[in-house]
Amino acid sequence: MKIILAVDKNWGIGKNGKMLFHIKKDLGHFKELTSGNICIMGRKTYESMGGALPNRENLILSRNKTYQAPDALVFNDYRDIFSYLEDKDKEVFVIGGEKIVELFLDFCDEAIITKIYAERLADSFLHNFDSDDRWEVISKSDIMEENGVSFQYIVYRRIIDE
Repeated sequence: MKIILAVDKNWGIGKNGKMLFHIKKDLGHFKELTSGNICIMGRKTYESMGGALPNRENLILSRNKTYQAPDALVFNDYRDIFSYLEDKDKEVFVIGGEKIVELFLDFCDEAIITKIYAERLADSFLHNFDSDDRWEVISKSDIMEENGVSFQYIVYRRIIDE
């Protein structure tokens, strides 16, 4: 299971249910990695996107027992998601929001982060992998720029105690 998100310099991921940045190249990177696979998200993330992501299996975790999504599977307990995933042979990506990432963090072995070297006012944040010695950087892309915003892809891997 992998986390995939974009963060600003302060590990901010969103404000008022919206992404902080819309970087076309990053959205393409996200699509390339997640297409044909499974994406886990919270209800607010699902609603902020206006519906399910195409060409992916969309799993929504919501406390609302009556919540329905016509184009996604809705779960009320994260353990039911794990039961559902048992016989799946696809990569699983946790795509947000903040509470969903916190819930699944200990089950993830990789985090694919788009680090944006700018900051915006945020009200939701991602776990800071740079300051967590249980995670290590395994790859970094070159720094890129789009519309005056610098960013790079950084992949973190959980350190497994031998």
